[in-house]
Amino acid sequence: MSDLLRRARRARIEATARPGAWISVTALLLISVAYSLRTSTLTLQSMWIDEIMALRYTSGDLAETMRMIVRPEHNGPLFYLVLYGWRQLVGESDFALRYMSVACSVLTLPLLYQWVKRLLGSRTALVAVWLLSFSPFTLWFAQELKMYALHMMLGAAVSLALLEAFRKGGWFRWTLYALLASTVLYSHLFGVFLIISHVLVALLLGWRNWRRLFGYVLSMGILTLAHLPLVSFGVRVLRGYQPRDVWRGFIPLDEIVRDMISYYFCRVPFIDVPWQTFVLALGLGVVGALALLLSRRRAAGIVLLQAFAPVLVFYPMSFKVPVYDAKYLSASLPAIFAVVAWACVALARFWRPLGALLLVLGMLMQNGAVRDLSAPAFQRGDWRFVAEYVDEHEGTNDLVIVFAHYVTRAFERYYQGGSFVRPFAEDPYDPWPFYQRQVENYDNLWLVLHHDQAMAPENSLRQVAGTAFPVITEQYPNMGRIALIGYQMRYAYPALPAGVTELDACFENGVCLVGYQLDAVSLPPTERLSHPPSNWIHIVLYWQREDDVDDAAFRPLVRVVDDSFNVWGGNMERRPDLFDRFPLGDWPIDEVIGTHFDLNLNPLTPPGVYRLEVSLAADGDENNRLEVVGAAADQPQDRLLFETVQIEPGG
Repeated sequence: MSDLLRRARRARIEATARPGAWISVTALLLISVAYSLRTSTLTLQSMWIDEIMALRYTSGDLAETMRMIVRPEHNGPLFYLVLYGWRQLVGESDFALRYMSVACSVLTLPLLYQWVKRLLGSRTALVAVWLLSFSPFTLWFAQELKMYALHMMLGAAVSLALLEAFRKGGWFRWTLYALLASTVLYSHLFGVFLIISHVLVALLLGWRNWRRLFGYVLSMGILTLAHLPLVSFGVRVLRGYQPRDVWRGFIPLDEIVRDMISYYFCRVPFIDVPWQTFVLALGLGVVGALALLLSRRRAAGIVLLQAFAPVLVFYPMSFKVPVYDAKYLSASLPAIFAVVAWACVALARFWRPLGALLLVLGMLMQNGAVRDLSAPAFQRGDWRFVAEYVDEHEGTNDLVIVFAHYVTRAFERYYQGGSFVRPFAEDPYDPWPFYQRQVENYDNLWLVLHHDQAMAPENSLRQVAGTAFPVITEQYPNMGRIALIGYQMRYAYPALPAGVTELDACFENGVCLVGYQLDAVSLPPTERLSHPPSNWIHIVLYWQREDDVDDAAFRPLVRVVDDSFNVWGGNMERRPDLFDRFPLGDWPIDEVIGTHFDLNLNPLTPPGVYRLEVSLAADGDENNRLEVVGAAADQPQDRLLFETVQIEPGG
């Protein structure tokens, strides 16, 4: 009987020690959810300038691409080489191109699970996968055509390969490790800090296993010989480094750690991180590190070395080369999440309610992911919006100028219109000679500005254009990350342009409204991308003068009104406008004058049908409006109602 009891007790202990099927199923479910999250919102944001430049570097043939990516400024040549082949395989759509990063990000999850499972157990591995699945940082780079998703995947793969090589040995495993270590180095040059941490891991694992340690030394020797050109290049960079970016400077270690926590757990700078998220992530990291140290397990040392050694090795090197960004050290992110996962599991074992801290951290991190997917202020610059806006509002003879010059490709990727697009390549501090040459050739100028202050601080592009020409519109998507400003260089037309709705209404001063164009007749009252919180209606009014006119000054008032003539939107004042620059007495009698207005809606406008009205205020006085000639008796005498607009709910 006692023997049976011992066997039953042993079986119960073994069953408890083995991971249940629920852990494996949950891990697969997490990976599936992570995949769905990454793919379902993959094209929500347009490509930004770094992604566009990656396409530029790989747009030639293979030989040209190779010459381009080996230049010093391209710190991820392997990524560009893989991207070149990927483009040949899948095509040029945003979804297809970014899917490469999605695949790398999703493949990181099972690699992380296997690595952490071997070191800290299946429950800790599951928690680490959960953190990595919903991290706003990893989600961001899973949806970006850059090297960081690939870099994190290779970092997890090479760490697992090193562990397996020490556990089982064999030339195949050591060769695989050496190859993966090489890919980490070529996926991003900062991968060298993870490989340096592996030296310490190898000493820890091989301290009493000299045969395995010899295999590691041999593979690293071969790896070093194969990468002597890269080592030589790195030494030259360190010796002769001169900062190209004036904003780069030395960053103290405490600020680096603070920045890494902010980005890895919330993907925004420290100043924008909710204090609850930062304190909880920092606290769990400290608890996890202490718990691993106190466990005195060799596996604990491996995780700690890979989590913290890369930044500690990088820090003294940053004295000479202050080139830091949290994403550069992202190969250590899986190990950092393993430390936090261990803290969650250890606290739950100590007192089960403390396991709720994991749920709290997860919810805070998911809030960051939701923010990145829904808040334009935190998203990439929306080049798709800029290009589509110009396409929808341009005339038949317009010019698009983009500055800085290298961002022209971002605009052209999404632009489908017919205007001539060119980068501004002249003096940004004296652009008038350039503008002056365009007046005779084009009707409107669309000025697209991005990185203009970085390339030419306090440049005069906008100021000079605003002084010379009336403003058509101003759009500032993503809190002004990109600026789109339209300028009217031509005022008069021989006839109404095609597509204009004709009108025939005259005011008592001899000004007649002969047509109009609207960009929307059904829209919500709010807008979140370009000029929150209000939505805008863009309208072009076309005028003609009669033979006899009153030259007294007047201002057009364009309003959105309800049935009781309550105003729910109106034209924005941008002075000096066309009426300041081109007085009525100078208008040619036989031509049509076009004027542009942005109608700013009240964001609280209730859903319903509204009317557009136009009136002429003498000397700009709304209480002194000119009468409409021949107005119907049942209509207001001092304004013209000419179109209905449907305000939809939401926005």
